[in-house]
Amino acid sequence: MAKDMKIKAKEKNGVVNVKVMFTSLMADAEEAEKKKIKPEFITYIVGKSNDKVVFEATTSGFMSENPLMKFSFTGAKKGDELEFTITDNHGKTETGSKKIK
Repeated sequence: MAKDMKIKAKEKNGVVNVKVMFTSLMADAEEAEKKKIKPEFITYIVGKSNDKVVFEATTSGFMSENPLMKFSFTGAKKGDELEFTITDNHGKTETGSKKIK
C-alpha cells in the first residue's frame, strides 16, 4: 500500500495542473512471486476538489512501481483542497490531501 503521496497542484488562468505520485510496489502475482512477497497494487484512485470528482481511475498490477499521474482540470481556485483516496487489492484505503497553490 502507498506509504506516501506526493501531490503538487498549481492553478493558472482557471486551470489546475496536478502531479501526484503514489509510493507502492505495484506487484502483480507474477512480480510478487519473483520478489517472494504478497501481490500488492493499487486498484482504484479517486481525486476530489470541492466535493467534486476531478480524477478517477481503476487500475491493476500493470502499472509501474511508484506510479506518477499528471492531469488538469477546471473549477477550483488557489487555496482549495485537493484530496486523493486510493484503494489496494486487499481493500485497504489511504487518503492524502494538499491545498492548490
